[in-house]
Amino acid sequence: MGIDSVGLGLPDGMAGWSILSTRKATDFKALTNDPQLKSDLAYLRAKLPTKATAGDLLADQRLRRIVLQAFGLESQVGMTALVKKVLESDPASTTSIAARMNDPRYQTLTKALNYGGIAIPAIPAFASEARVAVDGIGANGAVTGFTGTFGGVSISGLVLDGTAGRSGIATQLQDAFRRADGGRSDISVAVFGTQLVFSDAKGRGTAKGFTFDTSGDATTALEATTAGKQATAAQGGPKVTDTATVAGIAARFVQARFEAAVGTNSDTLRAAIYAKRQLPQTTSWYSVIADTNLARVVRGALGLPDSFARIDVDQQVAVLKGRMSIADLKDSKKLDALLNRFVARSAAATGTDSTGGILSLLQPLSQR
Repeated sequence: MGIDSVGLGLPDGMAGWSILSTRKATDFKALTNDPQLKSDLAYLRAKLPTKATAGDLLADQRLRRIVLQAFGLESQVGMTALVKKVLESDPASTTSIAARMNDPRYQTLTKALNYGGIAIPAIPAFASEARVAVDGIGANGAVTGFTGTFGGVSISGLVLDGTAGRSGIATQLQDAFRRADGGRSDISVAVFGTQLVFSDAKGRGTAKGFTFDTSGDATTALEATTAGKQATAAQGGPKVTDTATVAGIAARFVQARFEAAVGTNSDTLRAAIYAKRQLPQTTSWYSVIADTNLARVVRGALGLPDSFARIDVDQQVAVLKGRMSIADLKDSKKLDALLNRFVARSAAATGTDSTGGILSLLQPLSQR
């Protein structure tokens, strides 16, 4: 059996609302310990990063349910064709299907997953290179030491005395650079004819300050150096492999499950906590009207009858603008007053509130 608000220890009406107003979903152990919730979260974290396309995600029925519920769109679970078009919309476009829908939840979903966003593929590194001519090595000459920087990695005072031939010099230089580079093997030093060829696979930069200590007839000369270019990571495209994205959707899913749990015992409280989360994000009354849950809360708080939802949308917007500014929904005090009024009115209508003092909450919002 799933979690319900009785198991969460929540009374109905204003008593329950006063608890919900000050606590988070994760404060309720009955929710966080729910085996089904834990299983769904583990599935989300394991599977979402593997879904490279919107089609891949939607083909996974369980994952589709989890993701859509996380964004408050569980009623669209069966509307795969529409959801696919929404997911594949460009989040930056003002004319996409997601942008043209009044409900902001679709745009939030589209931006979060970014399946339709512009994708720039990764560009691999172009190796850095330096070529040093080494001459006069033999019975009458030797290279005895080295100091310099290559690929951003520096070596100072490396002793090469006694090293036999160019191959031996190359091996010691390569070992020294790799140690200085934290044990990585990106830098290599090889022999090509009479040259020592330095290469950095990561393209981290040119040779700088190359100084070779020599004896006898040995000479060295830095003949060429190429800066290379470091790799550029892929940009844009689906965000499903981004740990922050997956964590954010997981948090949304926990909140959605919590609201659903509360709703099994009190649809009023569920609507109120949903509205507290969503209303501050709305930028127009059209978006409020498009979301049936938000519209219900606003109508209830303002004392508008259910029949109000059946009049022309532009007329609804005109009435709502006359009652309060959409900007007031971003004001925490004004939003709290609106939600308190909604819960109180609902409790008064059903006789479910046990706290008393409801009438004091039903004065006009302009007086609060």
